[in-house]
Amino acid sequence: MRCFIAIDIPYFDSIASLQRSIEGRVKLVEKENIHITLKFLGEASHETLEKIEKIVRGCIPQKYNLRLKGIGFFPNERYIKVIWIGVEDNGETEELMKCIDKKLSVLGFKKEKNYIPHLTVARAKGKIKIKNERDFREMLFGEITVEKIKIKKSTLTDRGPIYENLSVIKLED
Repeated sequence: MRCFIAIDIPYFDSIASLQRSIEGRVKLVEKENIHITLKFLGEASHETLEKIEKIVRGCIPQKYNLRLKGIGFFPNERYIKVIWIGVEDNGETEELMKCIDKKLSVLGFKKEKNYIPHLTVARAKGKIKIKNERDFREMLFGEITVEKIKIKKSTLTDRGPIYENLSVIKLED
């Protein structure tokens, strides 16, 4: 099954506002699918899933706060394929990504080259424009306390991906 590890994010009105401002051929991330990916796993068996959960539990920090602030683009501003919102915290999300990545490499999962915590809001299918882009550059989209990490199954359909929680791991106080 196709899986990933994530932090679910509430669908703030400010995220909806950004998505509405994007003009051009674009695929918006559905509000029920808004999340920060900590690690994309790809195909994983049920047997491997138990090992993955144990590894993630070994990386779990205490609950922490994060802010969703500013926008960015992958691969860059001149050639936009992904529009994202930035993550600000005290390094917890990046450290969590690095820990999970390092420990999962032992199970044969590919190591990441870069760790840029972000929240994908849209994928460009061609040239795009963001109305009032300057307003979104430093906007605070929302703040949350990270209390749970989820291992999710992703089923691809014609209408977009459907996510299902396979495991919910609570962070300590």
